[in-house]
Amino acid sequence: MGRYLRAAWGVATLTSVFGCAGSTSIDPRSTVFFKLDAPLCSSVIPVQFHIDDALVGQDTFVVHLANEHTKSRGFVTTAGRHKLGGGIFGSQNGWFDTTVTLRAGETFTDTLHFYCS
Repeated sequence: MGRYLRAAWGVATLTSVFGCAGSTSIDPRSTVFFKLDAPLCSSVIPVQFHIDDALVGQDTFVVHLANEHTKSRGFVTTAGRHKLGGGIFGSQNGWFDTTVTLRAGETFTDTLHFYCS
């Protein structure tokens, strides 16, 4: 009977050691998309995206033309408060900045309003 008890204790020990390794909880990251709202444009518009004033990406939006493309890929960031913005590629000035507080695992779409003149 002692041999079975030792085997059961060994399995329980291994389960507790290796079972805890996978239980570490990490909050899921948040994802931000950028969407261009340019109702009066028919154009190709190169845009750069910022999170907390850091350049995170760029894309070329196609508005009201063949193969329309007005939404960026997702950019992963941490949960918490962030400043989001976008602007014409190569320009130091953004045309729209907003501050949001993202929850862990949240997906947020920042709408960039742009008017052609």
